[in-house]
Amino acid sequence: MKILVLVKEIIDTNSKIVFNKQKKLDESQVKWVVNLYDEYALEEAIRIKEQFGGEVVIYSVGNDRTKDTLNYIMSMGADRAVLIKSELTDAKSVSEILAKQIREKDADFDLILAGWIGIDWNRGQVPGRVSSVLEVPFVNVVIDIDINGKIVTCEKEGESSNEIIDVQLPALITVQRGINEPRYPSVLSIMDNTEKKIEIVDNIDQSTTKKAIIKIEPEKNRKKTYMINESDPELAVKMLMKKMIADKVM
Repeated sequence: MKILVLVKEIIDTNSKIVFNKQKKLDESQVKWVVNLYDEYALEEAIRIKEQFGGEVVIYSVGNDRTKDTLNYIMSMGADRAVLIKSELTDAKSVSEILAKQIREKDADFDLILAGWIGIDWNRGQVPGRVSSVLEVPFVNVVIDIDINGKIVTCEKEGESSNEIIDVQLPALITVQRGINEPRYPSVLSIMDNTEKKIEIVDNIDQSTTKKAIIKIEPEKNRKKTYMINESDPELAVKMLMKKMIADKVM
């Protein structure tokens, strides 16, 4: 079984954020690590490989620095990695770049795993977009995976009860905390030369991708915030309803 794992490099949440004179992040002052939820995805991929055999391949979009991060996470037990160098970081571009390389290098994959969200921007768009481009089933935020032949049974947490979803391979599944406990790489595996197992893809044809430019600015003519200083919840609700009716909000 060939399992691909989508991995994102993020800033360690314990790092001190420093900005330079150009008001941009000083990347030399922070530590870069693998997105937490992607570690769960890799651990699950390794466990599936241990059960059924096969190969675990990491895919990541980044730069020269990302190679060091992949070196560490590969020591958990991945077989090889594909690092795609690109300056594009928006979800649409990253998804198209990943899907393009997967089609060219590992089109015979059985399963793609990823963390359900990146803890840096909390967008969670890339996995779903990749599944759409590759035209494979997508199951999001999974806490348990059971494979029986070509059928994958996924368990998700629901509001009142857990949901059970069956999909046919090949498929893309995102996982969340609780599905497993990621292993710590051994000293020997860390010392092993994993760099030779990382394929670096450069000069990507980005003609089909357009970087999304998002402009952020304060809201103009923002209305004054209305505060209700009332400890009695029932009276506070009545006061709020009265104010909303007066302002024609409802």
